Amino acid sequence: MTPPTIDRIFDAVVRIDTACCLTFVSDQGLRWFGVDSLTRLPPDFTELLHAEDAEAFRSQVAEQSESFACDARIVRQGNELWVNIRAYLLADARQYMLCIIDISQWKVGDASLRHAAEHDELTGLPNRTYLKRAFEQLAKRGVKPFSVALLDLDGFKKVNDTFGHPIGDAVLKETTRRLAKVIGPNDILARLGGDEFVILLEGSAAAASSQLTNVLLAIARPYDTAPHNAYLGVSIGVAEYPMHGEDYSTVLKNADTAMYYSKNAGKNRVSVFTESNESADFSIKAAIHKGIQEGEFYLEYQPQFDINRKLVGAEALMRWTSHTFGRVPPDKFIPIVEDSGLMPFLGKWALRYACHQLKQLRELMPDFVMSVNVSPVQFGADDFDALVLEAISEAGIDPNRLVLEITESTLMKSQEKTERALAKLRELGIRFSIDDFGTGFSSLAYLTRLPVSSIKVDKAFIRAIEKPGKGSFADEKLVTAMINLAHSIDLKVVAEGVETEGQFDFLRKSGCNLIQGYLLGKPISGAALASLLKAAA
Repeated sequence: MTPPTIDRIFDAVVRIDTACCLTFVSDQGLRWFGVDSLTRLPPDFTELLHAEDAEAFRSQVAEQSESFACDARIVRQGNELWVNIRAYLLADARQYMLCIIDISQWKVGDASLRHAAEHDELTGLPNRTYLKRAFEQLAKRGVKPFSVALLDLDGFKKVNDTFGHPIGDAVLKETTRRLAKVIGPNDILARLGGDEFVILLEGSAAAASSQLTNVLLAIARPYDTAPHNAYLGVSIGVAEYPMHGEDYSTVLKNADTAMYYSKNAGKNRVSVFTESNESADFSIKAAIHKGIQEGEFYLEYQPQFDINRKLVGAEALMRWTSHTFGRVPPDKFIPIVEDSGLMPFLGKWALRYACHQLKQLRELMPDFVMSVNVSPVQFGADDFDALVLEAISEAGIDPNRLVLEITESTLMKSQEKTERALAKLRELGIRFSIDDFGTGFSSLAYLTRLPVSSIKVDKAFIRAIEKPGKGSFADEKLVTAMINLAHSIDLKVVAEGVETEGQFDFLRKSGCNLIQGYLLGKPISGAALASLLKAAA
């Protein structure tokens, strides 16, 4: 019999032999097909499929691959339904197990779904996916030159931190309105995320630079969306196609480099990319080296709560406040740290520091758990397990209270080496969590094979369920499926980026184990976290 946990995750679980003959259908599957026994179904599974999909399915079965996935139409009780089929080869039995999910509602209104996939939910602007497609279409049409302007708001973080995310969102919406009024009729305005916007303009970078002075003036006006009127600026970098790159990624990267040059030159200005301002990266690298020497790097801790809102742990987050650049976001400095070969040093420091902090916090709460991110560079080192054991021994902590967070892409790089490293540390009680689950190579195979104890659902999925009943049905169903899948193989689920009561309520009802996000706790210092624990005692 199919385990009942699996039966709850999928609409039907089916087994077929290599000739596509049905050998088994789960109880839930029989109910879904509307029959009371296997004999009521055609002996050949492909007879249930739409004629246009049956041959393609047969071809994939004939290849005898270890696994495959496809979307197909099933004719059920006279109705045509779209389903997603994930097939796993049971080599010893020479059969395939088919896990079937009804995706009919996901297929309804393809146009609206595509619009949602290519547009930012908050501002309604095109997103990164749309922008890349628009760039490539211009290039394919032979439009030359055209320019990419990357905009980053100066002072937005302070507004967010001071007045909260609702005010920050209102500022972003007002920024969208202002930008839409000053760009040309053929220009494309997009939002990359956070406070970063992009404008795609036909014409040279020099012409774009002149035009963008109107953007500086538009943003400089006071924002009455925030209490006491907020004043912001905007740093802009411009790169030109094909002079500054012959593909989307290169041109956007060079626009980003020029934008940082604007930041470094005093902010609130427009800079066109040149080979010389590429040295901005080298300036940041130099500042990182100096920052390490002068102790500018530190850790903050984002509290984690159980479903009853009880504080049970925290995630250690690396932070950098530079004397030269000010507070630099992790997504800006961590890639440079990795490229510079400094991550092994900083990663080791962060792990040791987090372990010492955990020892202090466990004196206040013995069951407190500390999560620490592990970069691909750290995890790939031959002495990684030795470094972890050294940090635990030095701090004198219980290994059971430490969770190492590793991304899906890291796990998939060298599976044999990964399994050995995880198994060795897991034997000592150290736990592992898969970070940003759902954004990479989510697979039943490695979830069941590797000794992980939890998954962390990426905040991109949580954003889609901000208000009860108003989130995307597809996204809500996907998050629920992730939670059920994890629980069926005895993994806990952590949701990150939880910012609203609606999200929290949905996750609580769905059985999520731990919650992390601004709704319950922002990243704070070790001293502030200790105070929280004392107050909770």
